[in-house]
Parts: sequence; structure tokens; C-alpha cells
Amino acid sequence: MSRFLTGGAVAALALAACAFAGSASAQTYSRLVVFGDSLSDNGNLYLISGGTQPPSPPYYQGRFSSGQVWTERLGFNAANFNGSVTGSINYAFGGSRTDTSAGVPFGMLNQLARYTAAGGKFGATDLVTVLGGANDIFQALPAAGASASPVAAMTPVATGAAANVNSLVNSVAGAGAGTILVSNLPKLSITPQFRGTPAAPLADYSATTFNTALQTGLNAVAAARPGSNIIMMDLFKIGDTITANPGQFGVSNVTAACFNGVSVCADPSSYFYFDGVHPTATGHILIAKLATDYLYYADIGAQSTLQGETTYRHREEALEAASEALSGRAAWEQGVSITTSANYNNTKTDARGSVRSSTSDGWGGRIALEAGPSASWRFGMAGSAQKADVDSDAFKFSVESFGLDLYGGWRADNVFVNAAVGVARDNINDIKRTTSLAPIVHTGDTRAVSTGARLQGGMWFDMGGFALSPRAALAYVASDVDGYYEQGVAAQYQYGDRTVKALTGEVSLRAEAEMGGFGLFAEGGYRDALDDSSDPVRVGIFNNPAQVLSREIDDPFGGQFLASAGVEGLVGPVKVTVGYRGRFGDHADSHTGGIQLRLPL
Repeated sequence: MSRFLTGGAVAALALAACAFAGSASAQTYSRLVVFGDSLSDNGNLYLISGGTQPPSPPYYQGRFSSGQVWTERLGFNAANFNGSVTGSINYAFGGSRTDTSAGVPFGMLNQLARYTAAGGKFGATDLVTVLGGANDIFQALPAAGASASPVAAMTPVATGAAANVNSLVNSVAGAGAGTILVSNLPKLSITPQFRGTPAAPLADYSATTFNTALQTGLNAVAAARPGSNIIMMDLFKIGDTITANPGQFGVSNVTAACFNGVSVCADPSSYFYFDGVHPTATGHILIAKLATDYLYYADIGAQSTLQGETTYRHREEALEAASEALSGRAAWEQGVSITTSANYNNTKTDARGSVRSSTSDGWGGRIALEAGPSASWRFGMAGSAQKADVDSDAFKFSVESFGLDLYGGWRADNVFVNAAVGVARDNINDIKRTTSLAPIVHTGDTRAVSTGARLQGGMWFDMGGFALSPRAALAYVASDVDGYYEQGVAAQYQYGDRTVKALTGEVSLRAEAEMGGFGLFAEGGYRDALDDSSDPVRVGIFNNPAQVLSREIDDPFGGQFLASAGVEGLVGPVKVTVGYRGRFGDHADSHTGGIQLRLPL
């Protein structure tokens, strides 16, 4: 057996702690079936060779590593190849090529044949992992390198290995496997075995040729087998990132082998490679973390719901401000006035399924020009700007909303009716998702357009220095968020266009009282959705055969209690209002404080 048992081992070049691992409850798998080579072998070759390959120690209990391999760290207790095929099982063998070889180690296509011959089947909730192809390349490299045309010699080897893997995946998908995680090959030139050697360029050429053919084939298989979700885990593109900053990923040595064939280093956990191509236990932990980023993309990506929910809230609050300007107790007067206001907002949402809790801190301003042609009619136009910084653990972003609202109202004696319409441009910037490869952070930006309308009516009951006003309102708000994809080297999530929209109804009771030269006000009410038809969150993986999956997300506010209070009075010709507004929903609370200045012109 060659020590080049698995180029996939190098794949280990990439990974780290997954901040979202605990949130992956919605994407679940009932069992694990493994096909592959030494990177996935949990002791199969060791068993079938009578405990001789690999020698253990220094290798750990028959693994080609200093500890358990990555497939053992995915949350399943997979049996060895001679176990029951009804539960989780591992058929990977160190040294396996991708072909039908029936000799030990069994070729990967033969591994599948042995599994099915033993009665193995595949189900919709199964997770199947497939990683191989490096041994085809390793075993062909010496002769190819000595030939007149090394590239021409290696091309059919690499494409043939990719065709074998695609054939295996097609068979597994055709047999009903729900999810298949297929790994490509890593950058071989940065492994201890190839680093700085004349063979490095040819090794990398072979790996990239394999990877290109693999992805092309997987795209075709995925299109032909829509019943299976085929996910390609990209090990190649992460290698340089880990190599450039090993300390950030918990290792100090990514260039040398811990085991040099004679002795073992003092601290294997500080090395990425245990031998020339196989990772240490630390490396396998990192691979498992990367796999998590790919396997649970729909649940992790569901956190993006906060973007549309934030832009929706900004639009809703702008419409509320327009209504409030035309529903106070004071009688209207002819003339023109200008109103400016500033506010600060804090909103907290609870965890909702796979969506984690979040905090939003925001501030903004509004300027409005209002005109009253008579004591019964009043119209206004307002421009607003609102910014919010949203933090949900490993998912962060900021929103800048620039809105324009037109509104008007009518009142006669103690009865009033008003309406408002508006639109906003929302810039969703500085999107940062801490991936399973922490501290690697993916970034992105997108935009949204938010529209809405609000109709409110009520009346005042004046009791001298005290007055009550029951009122009711209907509002429709829609925020259309553009899709985008992340920039980064882990699983690049691609988010579909999404609309967050709802028709809401509310009832409230406002009280105002005069206290000397100032007035006090307080209001309480209840709002709920009459029709919540928001789109689900749709997440795929950019440039990947993985399917686009949907997640329905509960409205964070749902039924919500409304409360506000404040004080207002004249300071010279300027009417000053200082107030608080709170919203207390099923899964979220929001608090806003602000000051408003109104000057007659």
C-alpha cells in the first residue's frame, strides 16, 4: 500500500468551529452510509488486513490519522463494513481507487456493489458521503511523470476517476438516497508529500482536472435525479487560506508531517498532517466542521430572514409616524408647518426554530412638511432615514432605509380619518456570516424595496382636561429583498429573492391630559396579522449542484401589544414632543425613544 492513500486527506486543509452547528435541527438525517478511501476509513482496512494496515500505533486504532476521521464526527455511530446494513455503516477503505476493483482494498464502485449485495438500501432521510479519486491519481503519477507527455497521461486518469465517482453517485441517487455529500480533491501541492517537489504541478493539474470533471458530472446527475440532494463539498479552494493562517485554525504546523515514518511529533494536535497526505485528528475535526457548513445550509441560511424582517419593520414604523401626525387631540389649523424628529430603537427577537435570537440597535431621523388648507383637511410629505445594526451571533448586517411618505387626513369635530402611502430603498450592507470554518467570515450585500399603505380612523371624547380616543387601523407592508450570494471560501450560500409582507389590523386607546403648560399622552393597543403571506427563505449553494431548499419562518412579532407614552409642550413657537413606543410580540420586543420638533411656518 502506498502512503498516498488519499488525496482527500489533504482536503483536511480547511476548517474550524461551527457557530451554527446547534441550529441545524430542521435538516436532519436518520443514518450515515460512507463510501471512500483512507480519509473516511474508520478501521476497515485494519480489520480486513488482520490489524496490520495501517500499523497501530503510531496510527490511531486502524485509522490513517492520530484520531477519529471526519465521517465519525458527523454525529453518527457508523459500523465497520462487516456490520449491519440497516443502520449507519462505513464501507471506505484506505488505498481504494474509484473503480470496480474486487481485491483489497475494494474499489469504490465495488464498495457500493458489496453494500447492495448485503441487502443495503437507501432512503429519503439517509446521508451518504462520497470522497475518493486521489489514489487513482497517486498510483498513476510516477509513470506519467516519466512519460514524454505527463499532462496527456494524467488527463484520462483524472477524468476517468471523476466519471467513476459520478457513476457511483448516480446509482446511489437512483436507489433513493435523500442527501449525498460528495467531496472534491484538495490542492495537493501544499501537502508535505508534494510541497516543493517537481511532482507538485502535475499533482495539482490532476486534482483540478478531476474536480472540474466531477462538478460537471454532478450537475448532470443532480438534474437527472431531482429526488436526491447532491451537495459538493469543495476542499480545494480552502487550502491556501488554512496554509496562510494556520494559527487561526488551531494548528501551528501545516507544512511538515507529524509522523515521519520513524517517530511521532510531541504534539500531534498542533500539526495538520499526521503523515505526508493524511490529516491529524485536528485536521479531521476541521473537515467535519466544513461538512457541517455544507450539510445544514438551509437551516444556517434561514438566519437571513432577519434582513427582510428589519426592512419591513422600518417601513411599518414610517407609516405609523405619518398616522400619528394626523391623529392627535389638538384641533387643526390652516397653515404650513415643518416637523423634524430623531429616534433610537432597540429590538430583540427570540430564537425561532433554526433562526437564532437577535438584537437590533438603530437610530434615524425624519423631516416632514405639512399643510392644512382648512381646519378639516391636512396633508403632509415626509422623508426618513433609518439605520439598524443587527447581530445574531454568527450572522450580522446593517440596514439603511431611505423612505418617502405621502399622507393626508380629514376630521370633523371629534372624528378623524387619515391615510398614508410610502416607499423606501433599503441598503443591506456589511453582511457577515461566521462560517463553520471560524474565523473565516463570508460577506455580502443586497438591496430591498419596501412599500406600504396605512388607513386609520378614530374619535376623541373630551372630558375637560382629559380625553380618550379609541382608534383602529389597517396596514399593508411589503419588503422585497433581492437575492444574493456570499463571498468566501467555505460553503457559499446563495439566497433567493424574498418578499416579507402582511396585512395587519390594530385597535388601540389613546389618552391625553393637560398638566400646566405641557400635555401627557399614553396609548395601548393590539396588532395582529390578518394575512401573512411572506415568502419562505430559500437557500442554495453558489456554483453547486445542491438544491435550493425552503424554510418557513414565523413572524417574530405575530400578535403584538402596543404601548406608547410621552410628554409634549410649547417652547416658544416650537412644539416639542418626547416619547416612547414599545411593541411586545410573540417572539420579539421593540423599544423606541424619540424627540420631535414642530415649527409653524
